[in-house]
Amino acid sequence: MPSRRNLLKKVGVTGATALATVGLAGSAAGAPGSIPSHYLDEYQQTGQQYGIDWTYLAGVGWVETQHGQYEAGCDTSSAGAKGPMQFMPSTWDAYGVDGDGDGVTDICDYQDAIPAAANYLTASGAPENWDDALYAYNHSWSYVSDVKDAAAYYRDAYGGGGGGGFSEGDRVTPTTALNTRKQPGTEATLVATVSDGEVGEIVNGPTTEDGYTWWGMHWLDRDVWGWSVEQYLTSA
Repeated sequence: MPSRRNLLKKVGVTGATALATVGLAGSAAGAPGSIPSHYLDEYQQTGQQYGIDWTYLAGVGWVETQHGQYEAGCDTSSAGAKGPMQFMPSTWDAYGVDGDGDGVTDICDYQDAIPAAANYLTASGAPENWDDALYAYNHSWSYVSDVKDAAAYYRDAYGGGGGGGFSEGDRVTPTTALNTRKQPGTEATLVATVSDGEVGEIVNGPTTEDGYTWWGMHWLDRDVWGWSVEQYLTSA
């Protein structure tokens, strides 16, 4: 009979897209390109800060400007959008962020533009509803599909959507009262609510569901097995 660890390993890990060419449209035709290291760091740090899957930010960055490379410098597009994450000026005025703390919200600075994108997406429904959030960002369902395809590619290529640095066998503890569920997903059956200070071992993951990064957990004191959200975990 399979162990609970092995059974847990089979749950919720088939969603990532294999490394293959995905049919993106427009400026992002063909498979997504690699992410420059400074952009990768910013996507991951911003994802952690806003509690969202960073690969969606990378998907937006790829489809919009190929991570700042498609639009030379900070040129304005034919639609009037500007910068590496292609904000309309009126949207930037509402959601622009001083991400690097230099006292300026610069639409052309990726360290401001990427957090601003996260700010806008979370205000528009992410991570609970990525489709609506991405549609708010660009009113095109083909755009939504393109970004999600790119995000899935990056999720697979870069080892998950969280960026928390965990791996199988790590001991972790919650930063707050943390729900553990039978499968990844906010609507999955609740197994237990684990308290701050309890210690668990990561036995699988990561995988992404409902816009969150999930890890398969064995909470040791209770002998509870299930899935928990990465953003509420820290090293024990």
